[in-house]
Amino acid sequence: MIKVDHRKILKHLYRASKTKPVIMQVPPMNFLMIDGKGRPPEQDFQDAVSTLYPVAYTLKFVVRANDGVDYHVMPLEVIWKVNRQTKDFAWTMLVMQPEYVTGDLYGEAAAKVQAKNCPPLLSRLRFECFAEGTCVQFLHTGPYQGMEAAFEKMLAFAQQNGYAVSARNTHDIYLNDSRKTKPENLKTIMRLVVEKS
Repeated sequence: MIKVDHRKILKHLYRASKTKPVIMQVPPMNFLMIDGKGRPPEQDFQDAVSTLYPVAYTLKFVVRANDGVDYHVMPLEVIWKVNRQTKDFAWTMLVMQPEYVTGDLYGEAAAKVQAKNCPPLLSRLRFECFAEGTCVQFLHTGPYQGMEAAFEKMLAFAQQNGYAVSARNTHDIYLNDSRKTKPENLKTIMRLVVEKS
């Protein structure tokens, strides 16, 4: 059995500095993805989490049985599309999938999950390649309430380095579980897509 941890293989993508933002290139990768609206405590968001992870873990076990590869399931990621005037929240929830996962294996895993417990948003789940491109990346540590200050720091860094931010959608990668972690110990990688101005 081969054990693989993509958090280590892709450490430039899943580790970040908490002192200074960086400009980086994010390559195309495959993800499980669900779109939705609302804040994290709301039902749609919770249902999305309850749909993503059963499929992600079923895929892990299918790959382990078929290929003899035991890989870590990756952390939860959310691309937030927030209307800062109306405070409306839309999002795309993601879990990165390693190169062993194919569309056929995704279909097999989704069918198994549907037969077993049929999570609420399974019909909205998809397996898709996502190419993010040039981004500013930064590590926020501490309560989620402090992320706005980190966001402003990223914007300023991008502008100082000759980059423009066309859409203020943050891509957050949650490195620990807020249900099991003290707020001061939370770690969240934040990304903003940028382009040369």
